[in-house]
Amino acid sequence: MKTEKKQDHISVSAVVVTWNSIRDIEFCLNSLLTQTVKLKTILIIDNASQDGTPDLIRQKFPTVELEERENNEGFARGNNIGFAKSDTNWILTLNPDACISPDFVSVLLEAAESNPKMGMIGGKLLRVNDLDAGSNGTHKSKIIDSTGIEIFKSRRVRDRGMGEEDHGQYDSDERVFGICAGAALYKREMLRDVAISGEIFPERFFAYYEDADLAWRAWRRGWEAWFIPKAVGWHRRGGSSTGSRYSRELTHRNRLWMITRNEPLSQTLSNFPTFILHEILMFLRMLRFPYLFQASFKAFSGWAGSVQERMKLMDTSSDSPPFKSGIGFEAGKIKQSVANSLSKFSG
Repeated sequence: MKTEKKQDHISVSAVVVTWNSIRDIEFCLNSLLTQTVKLKTILIIDNASQDGTPDLIRQKFPTVELEERENNEGFARGNNIGFAKSDTNWILTLNPDACISPDFVSVLLEAAESNPKMGMIGGKLLRVNDLDAGSNGTHKSKIIDSTGIEIFKSRRVRDRGMGEEDHGQYDSDERVFGICAGAALYKREMLRDVAISGEIFPERFFAYYEDADLAWRAWRRGWEAWFIPKAVGWHRRGGSSTGSRYSRELTHRNRLWMITRNEPLSQTLSNFPTFILHEILMFLRMLRFPYLFQASFKAFSGWAGSVQERMKLMDTSSDSPPFKSGIGFEAGKIKQSVANSLSKFSG
């Protein structure tokens, strides 16, 4: 009963950025509307969908606030628009190809009560082929999508546990580097604290790595990210361009920008061998995907802007992010890339 009274004084809004999301959006919005904690607003930022997504939302979800953009302005800017329109203590970001359990927000808020430094919180995301399977409980996936974001000494980031079978190995509350923006609860105070020139997610990233960049800035400012496994969601991870040439280009470019914006030189030097190992891997990958050279050029051409952005955020934390070694993983990837590159040029 004490928890319920505290949560009565906490306001939460949700932001969903859509782009041709008609396949999933009903399940996503239904999961938001059935939360045990009433959301003050549910805001949809539609990035010029051409598949009827806005019409479906207007027809079936009249209480949801919809803003239609004339062009696809990207995941980062779409969420920033939603952040700016939200006046609540907490803001939930949810991908249109994801849905969450009815107590998802309540569980995360309860965890946040014990630690004022929590700036972002997330739950256990499981992989499903269809959102109705997760939202209706007809299929309980055992494949993990994300249990938070982890960062390696190579400065590569990934969703922790992705692709693993869930057998309870991540069933403890745990501080992590960051939270996947596909289903993340952000403290408004934290978002304001780490914004650079009014931007929370870096809009020139467009998509990918924006949540990792935010996590790194939050860490630098002394905020904490926590994974709470009792909160469960489902992610189809098929409603975007994941795995496409375009997504690879953005991922490659944005990783370099993220490092430039956040990396102290002392940390680069202390982890130099692992960092170089990863760059060898990336070079071999570029031989396999030559268009990544263009992505590198775009990253370097925007280097000055990244340096300027870096100087606008002052550190308050003396702790380094929880870099993982990942040497065995990186070496395995290099071996695989060498084999792929050799087969390409020999065949």
